[in-house]
Amino acid sequence: MQHAPPRLSQLDRRRRAHASPGRRTHAGERANGQRVHILVRRARHGGGHGGRGGEVPTGACGVGDRQAQRGVPRLLPVRLHGAPPPPKVLVPPRPRRHLPRPLHLPRRRHLLPALHPALTQGKLVGGAVAANKAAAAAERIVNAGRAPAMFDDLRGRLRMGLVNIGADELLALGVEGEAVRVEFERVSDVFQWSDLFPEWIDEEEDDEGPSCPELPMPDLSLYHDVDVVVASLPCNRTAPGGWNRDVFRLQVHLAAARVAARRGRRDAGGAVRVVLRSECGEPMMDLFRCDEEVGREGEWWMYRVDVNRLEEKLRLPVGSCNLALPLWGSGGIHDVFNVSELPASPGVRPRREAYATVLHSSDTYLCGAIVLAQSIRRAGSTRDLVLLHDHTVSKPALRALSAAGWTPRKIKRIRNPRAARGTYNEYNYSKFRLWQLADYDRVVFVDADILVLRNLDALFAFPQLAAVGNDGSLFNSGVMVIEPSACTFDALIRKRRTVRSYNGGDQGFLNEVFVWWHRLPRRVNYLKNFWANTTGERALKERLFGADPAEVWSIHYLGMKPWTCYRDYDCNWNVADQRVYASDEAHRRWWQVYDQMGEVMRGPCGLSERRKVEIAWDRHVAEETGFADQHWKINITDPRKWD
Repeated sequence: MQHAPPRLSQLDRRRRAHASPGRRTHAGERANGQRVHILVRRARHGGGHGGRGGEVPTGACGVGDRQAQRGVPRLLPVRLHGAPPPPKVLVPPRPRRHLPRPLHLPRRRHLLPALHPALTQGKLVGGAVAANKAAAAAERIVNAGRAPAMFDDLRGRLRMGLVNIGADELLALGVEGEAVRVEFERVSDVFQWSDLFPEWIDEEEDDEGPSCPELPMPDLSLYHDVDVVVASLPCNRTAPGGWNRDVFRLQVHLAAARVAARRGRRDAGGAVRVVLRSECGEPMMDLFRCDEEVGREGEWWMYRVDVNRLEEKLRLPVGSCNLALPLWGSGGIHDVFNVSELPASPGVRPRREAYATVLHSSDTYLCGAIVLAQSIRRAGSTRDLVLLHDHTVSKPALRALSAAGWTPRKIKRIRNPRAARGTYNEYNYSKFRLWQLADYDRVVFVDADILVLRNLDALFAFPQLAAVGNDGSLFNSGVMVIEPSACTFDALIRKRRTVRSYNGGDQGFLNEVFVWWHRLPRRVNYLKNFWANTTGERALKERLFGADPAEVWSIHYLGMKPWTCYRDYDCNWNVADQRVYASDEAHRRWWQVYDQMGEVMRGPCGLSERRKVEIAWDRHVAEETGFADQHWKINITDPRKWD
């Protein structure tokens, strides 16, 4: 006779189910002729392997099976109405551990009565409103497991702010305390990196001026202070620009930085503890510097972050979609921006600052470096001038460089492992040595083929890495603000074999490392080119190059350099594929500074016999081609022709 299925008791309708001791089953299967539900295991608080207490399922995917390999777990049988009692199982006693007395997990509504009431009314990271707005915003973390030694600083009862990470993911840290999930709306997937780092912005404010899209950030007025910030950084390997140019990853970086700077409890040194998890690679060095790193274990990084430095970064625009700081005031181009109006961090010592350039492998840029130093001094700066050079710079050349104002420092050049031997890019990674200038807090690097027309000291108010935009979402490394750091140098050396440079040089490499850069006005590093090849473009740029007082801060001489031409005219006019770099006004401006230098400084600026032959040939080809500008007809009066 077939019996009707037995009614399930209230106990049978538990949230979790468990298999009978005799056979692993899922809910709804039959064991020994009876319909059963899966048993549940009650885990001891603080026992096992990092368990948090409460009911844990066993079965095909449960924790119980893994623990059963180590010994029979304590099981709570579920009796069915009308079913025979299950066979008794002898359970060996669990060995006692000498652990601190664990904290019991209370009901969620009683977790933290002292919390700000608004903490229970936030948005989820994904942007959806929480289903239960009255749910507690914190939960108790109990973890008696062992953790890496670098997390020893996190021992004790802590209050943790969680950014894009759940409390159950903190087991690796071995922490105990209260975890508060910091809610914010996730940025839309429609956002692209190019929206934050566009190729062009209206920095001259010809129309309405530049603006940046908004990245949603947490409302920090809803949260109390925390002892440590813990965040999980997204790893989207399919992002168009690569995982390091994922907008959501940047959003989580900035959210964690804001919580740390404005809700983190500072230690005696003014630092806040931040723990980050990243599966793809290290966190952005722009926000979380390697010299603030306490340690690393697997995909976990721990930092003691300088809050004053972090606040300086957070005051900047979210991307290069806007200028980091204006270089002129409300009065226009000739009203120099007053950097003393910027907010100052209390108790911070004055920064040590210097200009720097690099010479290596040949004397090609030697004369340019001499004129650069003189132009910086003529513009009114009194900052230190540091020249990094390798063994190829001769003693007479060093005397001329010193006379110009440089303090020479000899370096060992660094080879670009991806460059062919004997090419221009072979040793251009020597520029990484700038990060070894540890006796300075901030350095403004200026390429040796640049002429400074206005004082650039305002750039020292910018943090790393600040530069002028180039192509696409990239910056131009001709003028850039950096912050020397031994560990940053080590990171650059470590990455040079794995990071690919889009142009094979240092500029492409640095753009892959410092993806979150800050835009300087293009007049700071004004490129000498006429790529649009229009009458209007040439008229505007020639006027800017010749304006007195100057309306650009510097001129970056692309193409053939002024000191490789005769002073009479820009020899870029003579070569078909170099004519886009030809400018009579920019050429004249460079030679004005040269003419005011002493004989010692002019010494290294002569022309080799080979170069004289090349210029003569280019003039001949220009005449044969019949270039309409007829620069090839100009009579040469430069005395270097006969030296």
